[in-house]
Amino acid sequence: MWQRRALKEDRLRSEVRFSLPILCSNQRPLSSGPPLQSNQLLKRGEEIACTLHEDISRFPSATRFTMKHLGSRHLEVSLWQTQISERISQVDLEITAVEQVKDAAERCLQEKQLYGPVLSGCLAISSSLSSAVQRQDYVYAELKKEEQLTNEIRELLQKQICFLNRKLSSLKEVRTRLLADFQDKSEAIKLTSKCIIQPINTSSFDLPAGQYKPNYVSYDQWLSHCRDLRLVADDLTKDSSSFRRNLRFILVNLKNAQERQRYSSSDAMRRKINALSRDQDTMMWEKQRLRNEMSDRANDVQKVTCQIRNCESKLHLATQRLDILNQRPRLELCLDKPFFSLTLEQRDLAHMVAGLHQILKRSQQDLELTQRHTMILENKMTKNAHILEGEEKCQNLHQSFLHALDTSVVYANKTKLHTGPTSAYSYLL
Repeated sequence: MWQRRALKEDRLRSEVRFSLPILCSNQRPLSSGPPLQSNQLLKRGEEIACTLHEDISRFPSATRFTMKHLGSRHLEVSLWQTQISERISQVDLEITAVEQVKDAAERCLQEKQLYGPVLSGCLAISSSLSSAVQRQDYVYAELKKEEQLTNEIRELLQKQICFLNRKLSSLKEVRTRLLADFQDKSEAIKLTSKCIIQPINTSSFDLPAGQYKPNYVSYDQWLSHCRDLRLVADDLTKDSSSFRRNLRFILVNLKNAQERQRYSSSDAMRRKINALSRDQDTMMWEKQRLRNEMSDRANDVQKVTCQIRNCESKLHLATQRLDILNQRPRLELCLDKPFFSLTLEQRDLAHMVAGLHQILKRSQQDLELTQRHTMILENKMTKNAHILEGEEKCQNLHQSFLHALDTSVVYANKTKLHTGPTSAYSYLL
């Protein structure tokens, strides 16, 4: 009688369909597939029963159905364990990626913190070289823009590192939950396997009644827990990956903007240094011209002085001769040709001396003017040389930190993780 009832129950159960979640096959997640049906589970139950080397017909239907449920439960938990294992691997990869991004961001932040004082020093030098009216020149303006951009990048990096720490904390927390769930499922699979295959040793499972208090949950609660845990892991991984991509995009744009501004500052300093060098060369040539002019003026003054001295000597001689000639007695003191000749010579020499004195005065004035121009030019050259030296010092200081700035070509999207020692922006490669 019980055999006829068992056959009737088997026919009813063959019509029932069980719907399991789409899990995985061969350790790989499946995107779609038909749900497992009861005839497959019943078949697995028969296979499990056969492993006990017993005839199925000798077991009551309740016993055979229990074995089939144990087998299906073993399979379901194993498939969920595989999915949890895959999520642990994904979370581990994401944790590694976030840690690499965080390390790179911290190195970038350290570079900006070290580069800030360099820019401040450049600005101090640039502002000290110009007057208050001319302080806002193009070099100072470009350096000020670069300093402002560096400060903005530093503040942004500090905020993004805080976000990365929160993402990393969430990922580690969900990994702990996944690992605990994986271990629970491993223990459940182990115990289910003992129930299916091994003969139960009663002494090993007997516990005092006071210590063994099972805390049951419904199947729906268990399934909801598995799905929720998987969903939380997937959402956190996707959110973290999206955050990393956005951070890479932002940092690449900021890095390129800083590179452009740094090149603008370098170009402004280079152009100013070239202009100052050209001015210095021009003033050097002008100084040489003025020196030659002063030499010519000095020679002219010397020549005019010699001419005046000669004319005055001749004038003095002519005057003496005329005085001697005027000492002739009585009628011999006449207006003869010697008298007129000496008188004309004296007058001409006097005019020549007066004219030479005018020429000497103008030559001396020109010489003094040339000397003043030379002094003014030398002052300009000294000031220009001081500014040029300061600009070169500023340029050297600005270029002294170039080794700390990464000049590699960056790409916004690449999923390969770098595990070796890298530069500040190498995670973007």
